[in-house]
Amino acid sequence: MARFLAKVVLALEPGLLKDDFHQALREISAHNKNNLLQMIGVDPIVYRTETSVGMVDLQIWVTSITGFQLNRMILPFYFTGARKYIFMCSTKNSVNFVAEAIDLTSDQINALNEVVILTPVDKLEIKPTKLKRDFERFFREKSLNFFSFKQWKNSQDLAEIFDGIVNDLVTAHPESFGFAPLGFELDIVEEIVRKQGFEINEAHEILMPQDDIILRVNLQKNTVFAEMIDCIDCEKNCKATKKLCVVVSDKGFANISGLGDLRILSIIFAIRDGSFMNLKGTKPHEDISNQLNELRQLFKKKCEKEQH
Repeated sequence: MARFLAKVVLALEPGLLKDDFHQALREISAHNKNNLLQMIGVDPIVYRTETSVGMVDLQIWVTSITGFQLNRMILPFYFTGARKYIFMCSTKNSVNFVAEAIDLTSDQINALNEVVILTPVDKLEIKPTKLKRDFERFFREKSLNFFSFKQWKNSQDLAEIFDGIVNDLVTAHPESFGFAPLGFELDIVEEIVRKQGFEINEAHEILMPQDDIILRVNLQKNTVFAEMIDCIDCEKNCKATKKLCVVVSDKGFANISGLGDLRILSIIFAIRDGSFMNLKGTKPHEDISNQLNELRQLFKKKCEKEQH
């Protein structure tokens, strides 16, 4: 059984190669089918590898310092609890990019944790030696003494780099093993949701009608309930409610403790884009269509009983 290790944050430098870098990361990781980077500013992926203590899952928060991620309230939470801070760079502006990210997240960065600079072989706009000197000067100015430079050419190179990162964490931070709640606080989740155009009621719920059913997505409890009501304004009405078992993906963050808030965000987007109704999971009781049909049968039975 895989053991959840810890979180690292990986920031992609904005530029022509950003999407290529992101795709290379997804090729070696388990991840939710949807690319959440553009919607919520972070794409949580999981790198799984074998170590001296057994199989380990490494949680990698992939982000890019662009767009609404510059919001000073949200961005620092990407860095909260991270054991390493990784930056994928390729341009003459790379030092400025890293400087901006560190300045925006300075309250969350632990100077005892390593900063890793990843650069692509043969795709740099600047000589590696000069880039390294510039970064060394910057790190000295920021009193960041733990840093390293690594180059990669393909996904296999990235896999070897992450194997090294995981083994380093296993040796340096054995206390990282076990449950670690590393998601967002409720106010951050709700701000993200509002930025995406959703309305939230006083119970921290989003109500999302789906044909004859209303889905209640609770952002505080990370739960999804489906309900049917025959007449909201009637003195007496027939109502049936069912808590849904929702598996967004059998890979990635859906089955990892501590990521309930990111998982619930993915569910909300799946409902909005219509893919929610087609989710089946890996077991019959995880099939959304079957669960909603069970609710309809319960509703029919209760209504018939009320009428008699």
